[in-house]
Amino acid sequence: MYDYNKIIDSVYKQTKHIKSGKKAHYIPELAKVSSSIFAISICDVNGNLYHKGDYTSKVAIESISKLFSLSLAVKKHGVDTVFKKIGMHGSFLPFNSIIAAKLAPSHTINPFLNQGAMATTSLLYQKNNKAFKKSILDNMNDFASKRLSVGKDIYESESETNSINMSLAYLLKNNKRFYAPVIPTVDTYTYQCSVKVTSDDLARMASVFANGGVNPKTNKELLTKKQTEYILNNLLPEGLYEYSDEWIVKTGGDAYAKSGVGGGILIVIPGVCGIGIVSPRLDKHGNSKRGVSAGIKLARKLSKKLFKKKSNKTRKRYNSKKNKTRRKK
Repeated sequence: MYDYNKIIDSVYKQTKHIKSGKKAHYIPELAKVSSSIFAISICDVNGNLYHKGDYTSKVAIESISKLFSLSLAVKKHGVDTVFKKIGMHGSFLPFNSIIAAKLAPSHTINPFLNQGAMATTSLLYQKNNKAFKKSILDNMNDFASKRLSVGKDIYESESETNSINMSLAYLLKNNKRFYAPVIPTVDTYTYQCSVKVTSDDLARMASVFANGGVNPKTNKELLTKKQTEYILNNLLPEGLYEYSDEWIVKTGGDAYAKSGVGGGILIVIPGVCGIGIVSPRLDKHGNSKRGVSAGIKLARKLSKKLFKKKSNKTRKRYNSKKNKTRRKK
């Protein structure tokens, strides 16, 4: 149906010149990643993988991990419980805004802002901290169809700079919107954000959502269709933070994207493919600058069109009815 190699090659050439944006510096270890890394990968719903560029280079998954803790929470507690405990509201403030968490009626706001994401991770809490972390990582492994690893240096760097996240977690705890002890939960949340991924990994992980919750490589059902729809419906308006509305307009609402400040972007085109893009320079919202540009171009080429041209058969039928109406008059 699609010549994925040709599509990737075209988009890669159109966007590789983009050098604007800056790496995340508030987490020191992320600032050390090479700015020149650029890779695009596609995994279709049959499990076929296509890629271009630095597709073996790894970056921290960061906020893209929120998608998988939400998936695990939905599997464990069900859609209704997760919606009740986390909610789904929009926010025009940054992803780690204490003001937003304080003023919003739900405080958690949604699963893709830091406060809601940490509350989601708290729903997965286990007293055994090692088992808690393992369950999070094992779930991501199932989506990636391989064993992923945690960047020790990234984990330590983030742990030393997570004071805002700790503040958010205690604020939620005070408002009874955090469902486990704060310190081990924030620690596990930091751990999940420190998992290292390539563009290939992100494409494979995205392909599970594109395939209705079934991993196209292993044929293992990781989510039901209902759970998958709930997660994607949550993702569409919030996956790229304050840029999400513009993304929807530019892609027609058929492409579901999640970014991370490590420079990765995961994109889901339902029924078609999963896309992984890696490029560390970020825009003002915390999304990969080059990744967003490439993602829009890919989404326009691969997603379903909102308005399709009428087929010749449909046109003939329409014209026939119109002529009959005229004859009656």
